[in-house]
Amino acid sequence: MTSALRLLARAVLVPWLAASSGCSSDLDIPPEGELPEISISALSTEVSAQGLALASGWLALAELTYVPCDPGSATLGTTDFPVNLFVEPPSSLLLDSTVSDYCRILVKLAPGTESYPEALEGLSVHVTGTLEDDTPFELSSTVPATLELASAGGKPFAATKLWLGIDFETWFADADVTNAEVSDDVVLIDAEHNADVLAEFDAATSLALSLYADANDDGKLTADELEPVARATAP
Repeated sequence: MTSALRLLARAVLVPWLAASSGCSSDLDIPPEGELPEISISALSTEVSAQGLALASGWLALAELTYVPCDPGSATLGTTDFPVNLFVEPPSSLLLDSTVSDYCRILVKLAPGTESYPEALEGLSVHVTGTLEDDTPFELSSTVPATLELASAGGKPFAATKLWLGIDFETWFADADVTNAEVSDDVVLIDAEHNADVLAEFDAATSLALSLYADANDDGKLTADELEPVARATAP
């Protein structure tokens, strides 16, 4: 089931007024029916370099915040949002605002709470799948991360339909699951099992998240839309 949440203004003012104050460019008000929206999903269900087939992927978003280009305007954000990265259609967040001049998106990962799905309770990331020889693996990470995705040149994002893409090929690039220790016919990757593999995975967190634009608004990322409009960095 898709997750659709309205973002709430982090200010005393209601979203409409908070997001409108101090903005005057032609980009402020998008065409009717085109409210700013961000979808969140994995870019692929495979890690081809290691022959991994991914069965499930969950991400615990402690916070996701849109930051306007105008420093006098209020931010819009949501908290405690667990994301199933392989659900169809993808999880999405719709801004309750007519303003489109946002220049930064802040993403905070943190271990989930008891209100999260069981797969994410106490975790930031949970991934399952199989190796090339069909051996199952399970990765459980508590990595905390605060990341910023900024538009080029401090200009507003050109598209209202953005996509937070999770690149597991990059996330697992240095995390050698193939040669990890097997326990009871399963490769467990967590703080107590194959901790070195988990450390490499956690270290690549910022590299694995990028922002894309669904330019044709068809609800998916096509090959010509896979060039990021922003890459994650520490703010």
